[in-house]
Amino acid sequence: MIAHELMTGGVVTMNHNEELTTAVQLMVDHGFRHIPILEGGSLRLILTALGIINGLVNNGDDAMREPVNKYGNDRFIIASQNDDAMEVIKKMTNSNVDAALILSGKELVGIITERDVVAKSPDHLFARYKIHEIANKEPVTAGEDTTLKDAMGIMAKHNIRHLLVTDGDRLLGVVSVKDILRHVIKYYRLRGRVDFDIPISRLMSHNPITIDSGASVLDAVKLMRRNNISSLPIVEAGRLMGIVTEHDMVKNLVR
Repeated sequence: MIAHELMTGGVVTMNHNEELTTAVQLMVDHGFRHIPILEGGSLRLILTALGIINGLVNNGDDAMREPVNKYGNDRFIIASQNDDAMEVIKKMTNSNVDAALILSGKELVGIITERDVVAKSPDHLFARYKIHEIANKEPVTAGEDTTLKDAMGIMAKHNIRHLLVTDGDRLLGVVSVKDILRHVIKYYRLRGRVDFDIPISRLMSHNPITIDSGASVLDAVKLMRRNNISSLPIVEAGRLMGIVTEHDMVKNLVR
């Protein structure tokens, strides 16, 4: 398997001086979490959904009017279309990054994200392990009355894209960066500001799809593919036991 088989082509990019508002709108409209940033036609940085969350935590509404290069980072790897796909995945995990940018010469022709790896890798690569072998058994959680501002701070601190909303050991819902960005752009477009005081119970996905710890990783992969989701809380007998994410699955491929 080569990188070309995993990559997504037709990558949407932004110029370094465009406003963050445009980036948020693009992510919400297209459902992606990464935007390469160009300067003078050359690749410089990558903007992630978590990078936007960090910007909002630190600078509030003002971040929406600032250029994207302020919130981009250079934490990505470069690969070519004919590179061995597993080697690219290893580089991603060893470098602790969640995207590889695929170049042909100096031209950006594609991107490989953790979602691409989970969606397009052969099933047999995921069939060897059970969920309990790769899951995070001590997930970060928050109560339903937690404000959006505090929830974003928690996600930024722990570098997570999904925050489990709980009442004791009972799962109430999940808040993702996608949920947050959807709220942010809606309020900003309507009112020129963001309501950071809204409780996350108003934003979270209720009754999220869950999985049992005894299920196979392949079972989880198929659930994610079928429902276009990137995390699965682990629930047994009504109790939250952990979470498994695309990131966990990608790390497991090369361990």
